[in-house]
Amino acid sequence: MKAFYLAAPQVENARRSLNTTNGMRRTLKEGRYVSTAPYGFKNTRDEQNRPIITPSGMAQVVKKAFEEIASGNFQIEVLRKRLLKEGLKISRSNFYTLLRNPIYYGLITVKAYKDEPEEIVQGIHEPIISEALKNWCFLITLSKPCSRMRY
Repeated sequence: MKAFYLAAPQVENARRSLNTTNGMRRTLKEGRYVSTAPYGFKNTRDEQNRPIITPSGMAQVVKKAFEEIASGNFQIEVLRKRLLKEGLKISRSNFYTLLRNPIYYGLITVKAYKDEPEEIVQGIHEPIISEALKNWCFLITLSKPCSRMRY
């Protein structure tokens, strides 16, 4: 009898975990971002009181970062340091992640889970940059050789 009392809460926790994971995946597939908003966005609520991300005050700085990368006039690290002075407090690795994140042009990545493959869905949030600007930035970052720091 004691074993049942010890096992019941564990089963309940496993059930809650599955329900939470399934609910978050369903929300992502609807095009809603369910985590903390990335740089340039803020978490808000829509008319039905459902969570949604909207561009924040930093959205213009993030858009400027993509435009400057697309122009090809700046090295990525020089641009990051310049934008740091304008208020974009971001590390080097997070800046590279920002440049490759599809959320900035309106898409959301749903990670693979069990039998389901990874997929990219159209988000219901307002994108900060256009698809064309994203493609241009991606080509620029791929074409530039990687310069490694030597110690």
